Amino acid sequence: MDVSAGPTLSERFEKSFVGEVLISALVTAALIIALVWNLPDSEIKRSAKPALEPLATSSGLEQVWQMYAPDPVRRLEILEVHVTMADGSDRVWTFNEGDRVLGPFHWYHWQKLKEQAIRQPDIRPELSMWVVRHLTVPGDHPVHVQMLFRSQDFAPPGKPTTSEFVTETLYDKRLA
Repeated sequence: MDVSAGPTLSERFEKSFVGEVLISALVTAALIIALVWNLPDSEIKRSAKPALEPLATSSGLEQVWQMYAPDPVRRLEILEVHVTMADGSDRVWTFNEGDRVLGPFHWYHWQKLKEQAIRQPDIRPELSMWVVRHLTVPGDHPVHVQMLFRSQDFAPPGKPTTSEFVTETLYDKRLA
C-alpha cells in the first residue's frame, strides 16, 4: 500500500459535511424504525408504521425484538414440595438458584421443570415422588407429600406490591 496516496473517495465523503449529514440521517432512520417496530401496541406505533414500512421492509429493519421477552414475568411463582414424616416433621424442597458462579446455568434447567410442573398436572406425581426419594434416606418414614404453588402478582413499576400470596395445592397424596 502506498503511504503517499491521499484519502480514498469513501474517506473523503465520510469527512465531508454532506457525508456526515447523510450518514447521520441513515443511522437516525434505522434507530427510529427499530424503535417504532418494538413499541408496544399504541397510537404512535399504528400511525408511524405505514410511513416507515417500505423503508423497514427493504432494509430488513422490520425485526421484532419482542421475541426475546414476549411475555415478561408478571408474578412471583414459588413451587414447594412438602414431605411430612411419621414423626410430624415437615421437609420442604424447592427450586433453588444455586451459587453465584454456576447458579444461572443451574437455575435455567430447574426453572423449566418448575414451569412444566405448574402447567402440566401429569408430571406432578412423578416429580413429587422424586422429591420424597431425594429428601429421605433408608429408615425414614414419609407419610404425606404435597406440592404447593404460591404466587404473588407484581405491582406496576413504581407502585408498592399490594397483593398477598395465593397458595394452591397442585398435588396431595398420603403415602403408605
